[in-house]
Amino acid sequence: MKKENITVLRKILYAVESGGQVYGKQNYGAFAGVGANTPNEKAITIGAGQWYAEEARTLLLNIHKKYPKEFKKLDTAGITADLNKSWGTYGVTKTSAKGKCIIAIITSAVGIKCQDALMETQIKTYAASIEKKYGSLSDDAMMECINIIHQGGSGALTRILAKTQKPYTAKTIYTALCTDPADKSNNNQVGDYVTRQKVVYGFITKYCNKEGVNTMGYSRQAVADLVNSWVGKNEADGSYKTIIDIYNGYKGAFPRGTKMDYSWPWCACTWSAAAIKLGYTPIMPIEISCYYLIEAAKKKGIWIENDAHVPKVGEGVLYYWKDGTNFATTDCTGVPDHVGTVTEVYEKAGYFVVTEGNYSNAVKKRTMLINGRYIRGFISPKYTDNTVTPVTPAAGKDLTTVAREVILGVWGDLPERKTKLEASGYNFTDVQNKVNELLNKNVPTPSKPQNTGVTKVVAGSGAASFDKSLAGSYVTTTGLYMRHGAGKNKRAMVLIPEGTKVQNYGYYTSYNGTKWLYIQVTLNGVQYTGFSCKTYLKKQ
Repeated sequence: MKKENITVLRKILYAVESGGQVYGKQNYGAFAGVGANTPNEKAITIGAGQWYAEEARTLLLNIHKKYPKEFKKLDTAGITADLNKSWGTYGVTKTSAKGKCIIAIITSAVGIKCQDALMETQIKTYAASIEKKYGSLSDDAMMECINIIHQGGSGALTRILAKTQKPYTAKTIYTALCTDPADKSNNNQVGDYVTRQKVVYGFITKYCNKEGVNTMGYSRQAVADLVNSWVGKNEADGSYKTIIDIYNGYKGAFPRGTKMDYSWPWCACTWSAAAIKLGYTPIMPIEISCYYLIEAAKKKGIWIENDAHVPKVGEGVLYYWKDGTNFATTDCTGVPDHVGTVTEVYEKAGYFVVTEGNYSNAVKKRTMLINGRYIRGFISPKYTDNTVTPVTPAAGKDLTTVAREVILGVWGDLPERKTKLEASGYNFTDVQNKVNELLNKNVPTPSKPQNTGVTKVVAGSGAASFDKSLAGSYVTTTGLYMRHGAGKNKRAMVLIPEGTKVQNYGYYTSYNGTKWLYIQVTLNGVQYTGFSCKTYLKKQ
């Protein structure tokens, strides 16, 4: 199985085992006592993958072996000693000291890592046994087979495949599953779970990466998931060539009759390879030139000539690196230099995230301000499935990653943000300090104002509102950051000294009930135009 499909299947199994049948959701702290699922259960079931009895013990043994120091610190109820016993009848309750301790261990950062690792190891083991018995299968067929084994064991799979039409595909296997409720030959009826099987089949057909095949419509999230699975591919180790190979393996007519060369810039090729691999070329234009990619999008009627457009996941964003400094009030129309795929959008926070091929010779992510500088325009394919999986906070990430998520708005606003961070095991003060460092680093800190400006620096977003009564001169009551947008989660432009005179022309943006004035000031020969909190500005 492809690596990305192993990850997809892990998410699918998590979704149906503990995530409420929502793709991308899981409950790492799930804990079911004896007999909670079926009367014949003699032991506990734990984790996102619902590991029962000895499998539950295996999970904890893995955590103990890989992270002994962390395990020892978390083990407040003697779980270590219990790992030497058989867990076939291990029946502690959720509310007991041992039950609470187990939950604390498996929901820790190291516990979550080990749960993901165990599930993917099991998937690989299942795949190897299936291939040995039934031969090579397509990834979608393999995923359905693993789903059956995971739920009902190898006997269930043997029974289902015996009545499955060949060649095996996800569709033919699912069709056989649908006949299971009427089969009374035994009591291992995995197909009796009609809703679960329908959900699993839907997820497989939607998210399994099968080059050039599309039978279930066009999904925004599928595009985002695919390009995100390529993050890290680079020129240094040659892994980027797999993306170009997908493009060059296209069975249709190549735009302008041209295949890619490994030595050429490959950002547009990355967008196009995603369309080809998913079979989305009817809605996504393909090209290896950013200029001609725009032309192709125009022909499909899906080009958005508007820098201020609030993008959606799955859209393409084109850049022009020579965009002028006054980018808040002008629409960039230069010849495009680069393209990426929008994979996350935080409209309230004023940001979106783009995953790009050939970003410093690799597939990387870039954070962009909505209506920010360098935006050339957007490609907006006509997707039939607009469902987008929300990005949810998770424990176990490094401090910088969490701080960037805070800036993007993933963790919400205060006081909710503080509660969520601490509940996930993060130190709120440490995270906030890192946020401030990221937002305010390398910011000019002039000691006094100057009246003449040589260079102009303008915020990455324009003001949302106008109130004539706000217009006038103000004085800063403290050292005050000017930012690229309204809110402390926006990147700082300059630190304005206390007592500095600034000008507002009535424009502002409200953020969390506070007005942020769109002001102008000249400092050390540079004219800055951006946002500062009205609370720290005294009108003259």
